[in-house]
Amino acid sequence: MKVLTIASLGLRRMIRDRTALFFVFLLPFFIILIVGSATKQFTRSDVPVGLDVAGTGPRTAELARTLEHTRGLSVQRVQDVNTLRKALRRGVYGAGVVIPRDYDDAVRAGRPTAVTFLADQTRPPVAVRAAVSSAVAKQGALVQAATFAAGQAHVSIERALHEADDATKTLPSVGVITETRGSRSASRGAALTGFEYIAPGQLVLFAFITALASAGVMIANRQQGLTRRVYATPTTARTIVIGEMLNRFVVTAFQAVFVVVIGAVIFGVNFGDPVAATILVAMFVLVATSIGLLAGTLFTTPEQASSVGPPVGIAAGMLAGCMWPRFLMPLPMQHLGQIFPQTWAMDAFVKLVAGGAHLRAIVPQLLVLACYAAVILPIATWRLRRSVIA
Repeated sequence: MKVLTIASLGLRRMIRDRTALFFVFLLPFFIILIVGSATKQFTRSDVPVGLDVAGTGPRTAELARTLEHTRGLSVQRVQDVNTLRKALRRGVYGAGVVIPRDYDDAVRAGRPTAVTFLADQTRPPVAVRAAVSSAVAKQGALVQAATFAAGQAHVSIERALHEADDATKTLPSVGVITETRGSRSASRGAALTGFEYIAPGQLVLFAFITALASAGVMIANRQQGLTRRVYATPTTARTIVIGEMLNRFVVTAFQAVFVVVIGAVIFGVNFGDPVAATILVAMFVLVATSIGLLAGTLFTTPEQASSVGPPVGIAAGMLAGCMWPRFLMPLPMQHLGQIFPQTWAMDAFVKLVAGGAHLRAIVPQLLVLACYAAVILPIATWRLRRSVIA
């Protein structure tokens, strides 16, 4: 009973503290809303591309149709190249393509011609350029084959092009499967954008920061003599330690559950298998609580805990991929991030949210988190007990 009483003190104190309520509830909500809304556009399967068709002719029309049916592109025709350039500067299109006026004439004459690709160099759309290049190369290969056949058979390039068109309709097609190899977490992390990635990231980030910030409350209790007065009553040191640990666990878990609820209800995030997600959240909260308890015995003043804890939590969250996928960082930074428990929690969340994995798939990450708790929690409780009876 006394354990529950001690554990409930932290939750009641947090509810009465408006500053704590802001950082525990409102700040994660606004970050998820702002960052998730800003990156939600990246979930679109089709990138808007402006197309300026200056000339007329069958080859020009064929290339335009090929671009319009290219997967991943949403092609919209514009009046002229100046209109296209203005739209690119305003961010209306992700890229632009200009088919020159003499495109058909150049193809019939067998001379080189250029299809212009326009993009903002501050954010070059590499994938879009690859898709456009593939569409142009497809017709370019047909023209090269027709040019070679015309030279060998001594016929016009136009006739050779017609025969090449007929051949492509009758010959069986060859399928090509492209697979990007890399780490599992990196590839799956790339599939998550918008709220799907930000919500789990902010859960991990703020749960850890909240646990570290709770160290200041522990130190204040010691400085004010509250812990000593409780120990002076018929209360054992073990009861106080368990109560303090349960106190921090409940506060951190309360925030984590809040992020899960607003992520699922308001932002439509599917956290995957409910059993696996619950175990993952509980395990990470236990690790964060253990680190927060240990920090409460290492810092000497609440000011130290509040000034050092959050920056350390934010830096670790950056390296762990709470704000962006880790594969975007240099390889040494990716390896450095693996020393933090947040990294393993994020990898597990990515598997659950992006890959639809179940409990068995995140067992390696859960085991790593369990090792963190098994090492840090005994040390934290031992030091906390010493501070109580000292």
